[in-house]
Amino acid sequence: MSGGEAGKELARRWLVEGWCGGDLALADRIFAPDFVLRGRRVGPEGPREAARRIRASFAGMTVDVDLQVAEGDRVVTHYTARGRHVAGYRGIPPTGRSASASGIQIWTLRDGLVVADVNVFDEWGLVSQLR
Repeated sequence: MSGGEAGKELARRWLVEGWCGGDLALADRIFAPDFVLRGRRVGPEGPREAARRIRASFAGMTVDVDLQVAEGDRVVTHYTARGRHVAGYRGIPPTGRSASASGIQIWTLRDGLVVADVNVFDEWGLVSQLR
């Protein structure tokens, strides 16, 4: 599997089953052992740890896939995440507020696994909702 519909489905699975559903073991079936996130080799533990941190801070998380585009071995996903702030995040104590933010992830796939991720997330927009 490279990009295309199969790659789009892989991205949706990680967002829905991993991030929202909490199936963090799924990372081992989606990300290559040498997976690179923003130029740093982190393997499947990198995305798993990121999801763990976010899930601990935001209850009832949902993620909507707003748009996906696939070309060659790349899959681009624009998404919007929502949740209620229940634990400290970026130094901000829990507020109980609902918040949402959007992001774009660009995945490179090889042999059915994600080998690299370059992403942009509206961190400023999220933090500003919590302050």
